Amino acid sequence: MNEFEREMAKDGVEKTDPTNRVETSNGPNEPTPGQLGARDNAVGDSQRNYLRDFLDDMNRVSPDHVFNWRRDGAQTEVVSRLKHGHYSSGDQIDLHHKSIREAHELIWTFLSDALAEGHRTVSIVHGKGAKSNQPAQLKSYVGQALQDHHDVIAFCTAPPEQGGAGATLVWLRKSEEEKEATRERIQSRLG
Repeated sequence: MNEFEREMAKDGVEKTDPTNRVETSNGPNEPTPGQLGARDNAVGDSQRNYLRDFLDDMNRVSPDHVFNWRRDGAQTEVVSRLKHGHYSSGDQIDLHHKSIREAHELIWTFLSDALAEGHRTVSIVHGKGAKSNQPAQLKSYVGQALQDHHDVIAFCTAPPEQGGAGATLVWLRKSEEEKEATRERIQSRLG
């Protein structure tokens, strides 16, 4: 008996019977449906569990809430110009009377289409939601969805003449073709 076994014996700990063990498989176990769903929610942008993530009180905003969000690295001057309506909106979607589920699909498709068409600024009309049973539910979801979309650089509440608190202006990432055109334009200026 070694020193460890003597110390354990003092405390009444006995050695287990080596034949009384649980058999385990040597290979990896198949993931459960719950694990598969959690993995899909974690990795898929458009497959995000928007209902679970949205229904957190932290994501809710009031009907008069003013959006003013930008990713790290986004130029504050450009965001300020967006906020004051200096960029014309390339396209617009109206989400009035849509459910969160409908809005989810419409927003992701709308942003993909806008990017494919080369739009940098788009407008999402969602309304304030002041008269609904759960105030500003759709507006709250729009704010959360835009933060989650990797091609959204910034968004803000539209100026009053473009919809005010019932609309959001979105600034999108440049396409690879636009980036290349900008590089060429800068190179031609530099000589």
